[in-house]
Amino acid sequence: MRSLTPRATSNHHTASVPVHRTLRTVRPLLPHELRAANTVPLLFAVLLGTLICAAAPVFLLPSDPSGVVVLLRFATVLAGLGLAFVLDDPASDMTAACPSPCWLRRLLRIVGGLMALITAWWLDIALLTMALPADAHAGLPLVDLAAECLIMALVTVAFALAGLRFTRGLGGGLLGGGAVALLALVLAMLPPEFAFYADPDDPRGWAESLPRWRVLGAAALALTVLLLPRHPSGKR
Repeated sequence: MRSLTPRATSNHHTASVPVHRTLRTVRPLLPHELRAANTVPLLFAVLLGTLICAAAPVFLLPSDPSGVVVLLRFATVLAGLGLAFVLDDPASDMTAACPSPCWLRRLLRIVGGLMALITAWWLDIALLTMALPADAHAGLPLVDLAAECLIMALVTVAFALAGLRFTRGLGGGLLGGGAVALLALVLAMLPPEFAFYADPDDPRGWAESLPRWRVLGAAALALTVLLLPRHPSGKR
């Protein structure tokens, strides 16, 4: 029994070393990646979406949950267009030799972009629900809408990563943003039996749309995991 104790302690210490090394890498890397990330399109997109959500109750008066859902989805697509540019890296040829792994640098940018997107999304919710009567708040499926927002953000990241592979790190935002806009247009035009953008006033259609969103999210997650560690130059 005595001979097993040092070995168990040693194994625990060995397992904790990569975690400590990762934390030591993240701390100085995080501010650098957030500064290097192209956040201007994202900030502009979320600001525009928030302004629309703030002005809509004054001018359009979406007094029912369906109107709120339409505006919120529009703001989500706008934010997705901005999020696509966060991963653009004009210096990709130079950063290929960076000691920190490519997936970690990209992940820090994605997390920073998602934090801004989620913050703006909840602000949009607060602004839009102000226009709803108190008895209409229960008809707003916030959990499902939050899942839609996160899935569209994940789809954006997957498209942006795919764009980086085709443009060697220079045009992922343009290709990713264009693909997200095209996807949102296609989803909005689907017939009711295949609809993603269901109306909250149609409980059956809404329930049938949820599995489709889950499949889309799973596909986007798989593509993101596949492409995240792959450098535009083909290196890891």
